[in-house]
Amino acid sequence: MIREEGDRLYVSGPVTLGTAKQLLEAAADRLGGSRKVIDFSEAEEIDSSAVSLMLEWSRKARASGGEVRFANLGDAITSLTDLYGVEDLIAIDVK
Repeated sequence: MIREEGDRLYVSGPVTLGTAKQLLEAAADRLGGSRKVIDFSEAEEIDSSAVSLMLEWSRKARASGGEVRFANLGDAITSLTDLYGVEDLIAIDVK
């Protein structure tokens, strides 16, 4: 579900209400005190839980002196962040 390579965390498989808690916990411990990119290129099924996860990962990273950016969000997540009006609260890596 979360694979770490250097400063990048890859989210794989479904990102849904059913997996959100596991994903939150799997990444949260890796965010403190560092700069990380959470990459959604390997995610398969995505629902609105992804936006909640991104906001919570961002909050946890900031609270522990870290920074998180998000990459390869795809159209589904981008549409949801626009719909919910949170695109300015989430750091998106355009590389």
